[in-house]
Amino acid sequence: MSNLNILWDDYQIYKGVKIYPFLMKDYDIFEDLISILLFNKNNIGDAEIIKMSYLKFLVFLSSQLINDSGDVVYKNILIKLQELFKYVLKDQESIIEINEKGKLFLHIKTENEDIFLSENDFDKLKKIILIQNAIPIFNNKLHPDLQKELEENMKFIANKQNNQDGTIEDLIVSYKCEMKFDSYKPIKEMTIYQFRKELARLDIIKDYQIYKQAECSGMVSFSKPIPHWLSHKSNEPDYSNLLMNKKDFDAKMNQFSKE
Repeated sequence: MSNLNILWDDYQIYKGVKIYPFLMKDYDIFEDLISILLFNKNNIGDAEIIKMSYLKFLVFLSSQLINDSGDVVYKNILIKLQELFKYVLKDQESIIEINEKGKLFLHIKTENEDIFLSENDFDKLKKIILIQNAIPIFNNKLHPDLQKELEENMKFIANKQNNQDGTIEDLIVSYKCEMKFDSYKPIKEMTIYQFRKELARLDIIKDYQIYKQAECSGMVSFSKPIPHWLSHKSNEPDYSNLLMNKKDFDAKMNQFSKE
């Protein structure tokens, strides 16, 4: 998948299927529908569920997810799934079907042909949709308990540092003020990917200007070089300040044992 294609607001193509991004003017729809692609089924702790494809998980098990009161949590998940397909696939009709072996597949009718995507293809389709809309993809190789702990620790640190995003309304208003747009129309026509990327880059530019000015004044020095405002910003969640390598861990344990 070309990052520039995502940036230019073009659709992505997977096995002949066109996949379109969400626009900022449809953010409420996006927030409502994208949630069905964000379940971490591995956290359920059931080996059979972990082995399942994501599509099979949605179709057969989502209706069994209940809260403490015994109510089904996601009654309309298949309706939402179809609404999601309707948005990202546009005029390409999609139907979830099952074959005689019990395998699910996504039957997509394009203008020129019928395309059949397997359960494995759906996982790849899901990944494209997440990347296309600037949603971080977490490392599934981490043990679910460790990943959950890391995410909670990152949230705790962010809260302590007041490093929290505002609401989407706060972000839109802030961006408009910074860009000095006359109206909200340019923002409404942006993809969510474009908006998130530009907002993150503005943050880097502001930090660079402040830190560089402080450094040039001679009043402040930094132990590490100031990241340039043109530098790459990774989309991967950064766990580096929460993890300890084995060598450091062993050294700590040896120190404790001597005390």
